[in-house]
Formats: sequence, C-alpha cells, structure tokens
Amino acid sequence: MSRFVVAVSRKWCVFLGALLAVALLTACGSPALETPESVVRSYIKAVAENRAEDAIKYYSLKDIKESDLTAAKGKLMMIVGKQYSEIQRKGGLDSVSTSLVSEKDNIATVKLELKFKNGKTESNTMKLAKEDGKWKIRLK
Repeated sequence: MSRFVVAVSRKWCVFLGALLAVALLTACGSPALETPESVVRSYIKAVAENRAEDAIKYYSLKDIKESDLTAAKGKLMMIVGKQYSEIQRKGGLDSVSTSLVSEKDNIATVKLELKFKNGKTESNTMKLAKEDGKWKIRLK
C-alpha cells in the first residue's frame, strides 16, 4: 500500500510540476501589448529615473548613418540628461498621462501631460514610428 501511495504522489508531483512550468512559460512568453502611449510613458519613466541608456533605446535610429550613430547616441544622452535635470529642477515627476492623438500608416502622435512635484504641469506631443513591430520615438 505504501508503494502505491508513493507512486501516486510522484505522478502528481510530476504532473503539477509540468503544469506549473507550462503556466510560467505561457506568462513569460506573452509580452504586454506595446502601444505608442506605453512607449512614451516608459521613455519618460526612464528619463525621470536617470536611466539614459534605457531611454535612448526608445528612439528610432534607423535613418541615422552607421558612421554617425555614435555621435547621435551621444547627443541623445545629452538630451536625456538635460530632461532629467529639468525634471529634478521641478521637484521630480509626480505623474504622466498619455493619450493617442492619431495613428495612421505606422505613424502615431501621442499627447502627454507631465505633472511635477512642484505643482507645475506641462503638455507636449511626441511622434512615433513603428519599426519591426515596435513603436519608436521619431527624431524628426
């Protein structure tokens, strides 16, 4: 009788382990839907947290010549640094809200509103382009 219980327990453990592995792989394998708005929010969050390397990954660099890529990334690092300093000068970022203004032919315009901890609010728009299935902030 005890061999039977051990055999059944092992089978259940293997079954539950396999079920857990499938559940984890399914959860990890399906990324959240990327929208133009989510890209803008992620970019702003990276800037506000002074993660310049992460922030510049949201920019479209496909039209930059290979020979100019290093200089372009350097300029973007400076821009992100200035944006971070500006956010800090205003007491830090309190919240970000975004809304899609338009989306047509893999080009999107997103309106964003930044609320700072000093009580000030700023609004702006950003243009994005879809490249290889991912939304990127346009430089032009």
